[in-house]
Amino acid sequence: MDAYMWIALFLAVLFPLPAIWAYRKGWLPGWLSPIIASYGIGIILANSGIWPSYEELNKFIELLAGFSMLLGLPLLLFAVRLNKRTLKLAGPMLIAFGFCAIAGIVSTSAVSIYLADEVADTPVLGGMLAGMYTGGTPNVQAIGTALRADSNYLVLIQAADVLLGGAYLLGLVTFLPGVYARIFPAFQVDEKKEDIAEIESAIHPNLKRPLPRLLAQFALGVAVTAASLGLTRLLTGSIDNFTVLILLLTTLGLATTFFPNLDRLGDPYPLGEYFILVFCVAIGLLANFSQLAREGIDLLLFCTLSIVPTIIILILLCRWWGIDRDTFILSSVAGLYGPVFVAQISAVLGNRALLAPGLAVSLLGFGIGNYLGIGLAYLLSWFTGVALPSPGG
Repeated sequence: MDAYMWIALFLAVLFPLPAIWAYRKGWLPGWLSPIIASYGIGIILANSGIWPSYEELNKFIELLAGFSMLLGLPLLLFAVRLNKRTLKLAGPMLIAFGFCAIAGIVSTSAVSIYLADEVADTPVLGGMLAGMYTGGTPNVQAIGTALRADSNYLVLIQAADVLLGGAYLLGLVTFLPGVYARIFPAFQVDEKKEDIAEIESAIHPNLKRPLPRLLAQFALGVAVTAASLGLTRLLTGSIDNFTVLILLLTTLGLATTFFPNLDRLGDPYPLGEYFILVFCVAIGLLANFSQLAREGIDLLLFCTLSIVPTIIILILLCRWWGIDRDTFILSSVAGLYGPVFVAQISAVLGNRALLAPGLAVSLLGFGIGNYLGIGLAYLLSWFTGVALPSPGG
């Protein structure tokens, strides 16, 4: 490992800790959440002119991002609590979130078909973006790894997502809530306070997290990842079939949530969030916008043509169904950005009642997005005749 690899490693592993601490102390402005700070520090360094970009370094950072995603994904999924009460209170959010998934599928499929002859690997890109619009940025890495997307594609498409998704997120924390207030009805609190507390407790048990609990959570996450690797080898003869690996990791992570004694480990969400923040620092370091301008104009076009119609279709569907403003906004955040952004936007809206349902559907979408993205990629490959990268190499 050279010096830049060590810098990338220490920055990714250590920076999220003071970012989380400063945010909880109230030392950061409300819009500067730990995840934005984690993305930001990587992006600033990557585009500063002093950070190099060469194959060995980029592969190391991709490995770091992939490793943190493999650990963070099951830990976040452990926080899912699927029960009748959760589904009842999250009903409108589930509907709006379903619209978000539908909008993403329709938009990315149309763009994949339209650009099939102009942009390489459009089924892979369509699957990655559809998964991202269902569960957030980590799904891009998971689905891209599963489909053996070109590593340069992974770097460039995530740089495009940081640029475009970051612009929309900035709007959500500034002027867009006021605009959407003119389009959607206001949120009405129908649930009782005890119901809200119950669903919050179901998703995030109010338990302390001493070191033994954190170690137990980490050990369970490692065990699920190791089991997924072992089953992948057993089923395919190799751990290199990332499609099977990601699907198994998602399935086992969700299956673990049904263990009756899981709550004894405390809330695994903060530890999972930490690994996702490590992932965000790494992705930020790969988001070289000058490289995107040189090599990724087609990808930037693909992403723009995908995200804009996705948001427009979502607006139309939610307005047609009578979804309120706050539910619409948080459902789009849950789909486009994932669970780590839900709490921040909920605070911006001043809506505590929708925090728990928003987290519930975003965590669910985080898992569903992998199935949806991989499945859509195969469907688009069949429809367009564009072959997917070979699972064997």
